[in-house]
Amino acid sequence: MAHNSNCAQAERPRCECDCGGARHGCQGAFGIAGSSAGAVREYIDQREKDWYTRPSRTNGGQAAIGCARADVVHWLHRDRDLLECAKATQETAFENAAGTSTRGMVLRGLSEHLGPQRMQEFQGWAGRTHFWCELLAQMACAVAQYEKLKARMFRTLEDVLVQRQVQALPEGLRRSGVIPLTVWSAWRYVLEPIVVTSAVGTLATLLARGEVQPLLWPIRVIAVLMCPDASDHDAVRKYCWEPIVRHGSAEVRQVVRARLAQEFPGNLWFPQAGGVLGGT
Repeated sequence: MAHNSNCAQAERPRCECDCGGARHGCQGAFGIAGSSAGAVREYIDQREKDWYTRPSRTNGGQAAIGCARADVVHWLHRDRDLLECAKATQETAFENAAGTSTRGMVLRGLSEHLGPQRMQEFQGWAGRTHFWCELLAQMACAVAQYEKLKARMFRTLEDVLVQRQVQALPEGLRRSGVIPLTVWSAWRYVLEPIVVTSAVGTLATLLARGEVQPLLWPIRVIAVLMCPDASDHDAVRKYCWEPIVRHGSAEVRQVVRARLAQEFPGNLWFPQAGGVLGGT
């Protein structure tokens, strides 16, 4: 199934189109965040309704993540600089619009490398295994550990993606070098637009100084908006939802944090009701 508006505007899990999850839900979330306060409030209210009514095939964890996702949209509505940075980054890396030479650079380069048939095969595998949001979550983790990793960042990210305990990458795709190519391409086309849009200097300067925080928040925001079901994705919860829920600027509501703690009792990174927020 070709990528379509249902996927781009998705507000709940499940994605079966050929974007492999790389464009799941982002356009819709960014659109709501950039619109009126009333539209944002309506979105929050709908996710609250989902928590209590549990739409078909929606479990408690998914409903809680939906409420937290609504709070992230509200955060972006209030912080327009972060909204524009995350939106420009997501478009540059993943929005593969026809006739637009500066968008969808990760998918474009990957498609040219693999060809149509293997690209379709890869995106099918990527959708089933949460590959794209996993890649972003692991990027957030790697950047956060920059002082420890430095020159090993690329190789570390490749190793983690290859060794994930999920459905194995078909041998033909593994031999094609698809993982190293996606890692290299994502580092370039995710980080560069963050730096340009944020006007925080050059990427080389930021990394040399170890000033990685401006890079982390847009990556985390894209990952949590992109992930079709974070209730079943540990890395997105740990490396992206944890710092967002704990970060004061996101202002994830206390009631939502309590729901997350209820639905994910083994995930200690979600503050318990009445817990203290803090840290990055």
